[in-house]
Amino acid sequence: MLISCSVRSTHFVRAISYRDYKISILELVWIVFNFCFSFLFLFGFCLEDLTMSKPVLYYDDISPPVRGVLLTVAALGIKDQVELKLVRLFEREHLLEDFVKLNPLHAVPVLKHDDLVLTDSHAIIMYLCDIFGQDGDFSLKDPKQRARVHNRLCFNNAVLFQRESIVMRGLINRSIVTLEDHHLKPVQEAYDCLEVYLTNSKFVACDQLTVADFPIVACMSTVGMVCPLSTSRWPKTAAWFETMKQLPYYQQANQVGVDKLKERLHAVMKK
Repeated sequence: MLISCSVRSTHFVRAISYRDYKISILELVWIVFNFCFSFLFLFGFCLEDLTMSKPVLYYDDISPPVRGVLLTVAALGIKDQVELKLVRLFEREHLLEDFVKLNPLHAVPVLKHDDLVLTDSHAIIMYLCDIFGQDGDFSLKDPKQRARVHNRLCFNNAVLFQRESIVMRGLINRSIVTLEDHHLKPVQEAYDCLEVYLTNSKFVACDQLTVADFPIVACMSTVGMVCPLSTSRWPKTAAWFETMKQLPYYQQANQVGVDKLKERLHAVMKK
């Protein structure tokens, strides 16, 4: 009887041990599977990072469109993730054959990212937000708000920058020797439009800072050298401009280039 019980007990212990052993094997297989899957998953991302190069920004910060991009880069905190290549406009490096092949319009900024080449500052700004921004940083995800951002970017591209460019290029190349009212009136009309935008919101597109503010402040700080903002005529715009100047990256990303252009302008006008 004792022998029989002992045998049964031995079989029972062996059965438990065998079941435990089977469970351990399954657990081990599961651990190995998870490890391999995680390794391949992470390795895939690392491999993608290795094969994708940094975006290369061809720039000269005397250019307002360039400074709009530099402000975006600074705001996104991606200075280390974008390679900068200086193209000296006043030394006519934008007319060199290699650069003209890259951008037939021979203008900066240009962004090259692998096989992608973008030659418009507003397209560059939105692209950088799309690949580096988080949760719609500065470009917004809501369709209506994002549409307002696009609208203000188009305003800058088609209205403000074009009018600023006519005046500033004219002064630099001496086709404009003395500024007259007819030179400044189109710029002032653009200021009027911006004042309406800023009457309805704290920033140009909505009540939060967006990428639309960057190219516009770059243009305003440039043409403002010869067409200053009147706080009585454009109080909202003047207040917004002061707010933009308080951004921690404004000085380096924008004002440095403005000062370079101002120095050049003064030198030209003395001749």
